[in-house]
Amino acid sequence: MINLCGGIIPVQQLLSNWHSGLHPFTANAYDFFRYKSTPVQWANVVWEQWSLPRHNLSLWLAMLGKLQMKDRLHFLSSDPTCPLCQNVDKSHAHLFFNYDWASSLWRKARLWLKLHNTMPSLSRASRILQNNKKGLQPRMRRVSLVVLMYLIWEERNRRIFNNTGKSVEAIFRKFQILFYTILYFHEKNHLAYNVAF
Repeated sequence: MINLCGGIIPVQQLLSNWHSGLHPFTANAYDFFRYKSTPVQWANVVWEQWSLPRHNLSLWLAMLGKLQMKDRLHFLSSDPTCPLCQNVDKSHAHLFFNYDWASSLWRKARLWLKLHNTMPSLSRASRILQNNKKGLQPRMRRVSLVVLMYLIWEERNRRIFNNTGKSVEAIFRKFQILFYTILYFHEKNHLAYNVAF
């Protein structure tokens, strides 16, 4: 017998349910034991299927505030100022939206994508883009957020660990190349769409 919130279920009945379920036995067993939380509103932005997995993972960690940054290492006696601009405490909000270099990149991308809403934070950006539409334009805008976040994180790491950096224009060009590569890979008939990006 297994005691669950809803009552006691005989083990044989539980195993029988797993065996006769819609999915393979192990998938049913895994689903039974896995932790199920309430879905977050930004899930379809972070896990956009057209995005690259490493980009998705970086945005997911950023949405959770789990990227390895100095604001998470407050228990260590390290310098809390931003190593990129040497001005303010380093945080997710500062790096991705308030840092001058990142703000310039966001501005260029928003103009290019014809996004008129301001995006001062990750939560605001994800709220603007969180619709479930499968059309080309909504999908590519979600992809754009994921790619931009990854490129900013990558540039941050390059500047801290390699002591080198690229201009906003160079990163924006890389963003455009990734954008068109993803678009071409997923939408072979993309030229037939009359979408102004």
